[in-house]
Amino acid sequence: MVLKSFEIDWEGKKEMIEYEDDLTFGELENIVNQSVDLSDVAKPKVNIPKYRINILTKVIKKAPFPTNDIVAIRNLKSKVAKGIISEVMKDYPLGLLWMARKQVEDMKKEEFKGSSKKGNTAIGSMGRSMKRSLKKTFK
Repeated sequence: MVLKSFEIDWEGKKEMIEYEDDLTFGELENIVNQSVDLSDVAKPKVNIPKYRINILTKVIKKAPFPTNDIVAIRNLKSKVAKGIISEVMKDYPLGLLWMARKQVEDMKKEEFKGSSKKGNTAIGSMGRSMKRSLKKTFK
C-alpha cells in the first residue's frame, strides 16, 4: 500500500488529501459486498454512491475534514467531493471491472451476434469481385 496525495481547494486555500491506493483483498471484498445486491444473480444491482462513500471512508487518511466519517464526507461541498472522487476512483474503478465482466459474459452466450469463425470463413472463400463489392458497400 502506498499513500498517494493531491491538492483540493478547501475554504479558499489549497489543502492536501492523502489516501491509500490499494486495500487488502478482504477490505475491498467487504466494500463490494455492501455495495452489490446479488439477490438476482442474472441482474446484479450495483449501488455506486454507496461504493464510493465506502471507498472514500476507508482509504482517505489525511484531509482537512474528519476522515473515516461517512457523515463528514456526505456533507462536503459537491465541487470538493467530485474532485476527491475523480482522483481516488482512478485506483478503484468498479465500473470498469463490471463492464469488462459483463462483456465477457455476453460473448460466452450462444445468442451473441458478433463475428464468428464460421462467418469469417465464408467471407474468406468468396471470389475477388464479391470481396471488392463488399468493401465498397461497407466503406
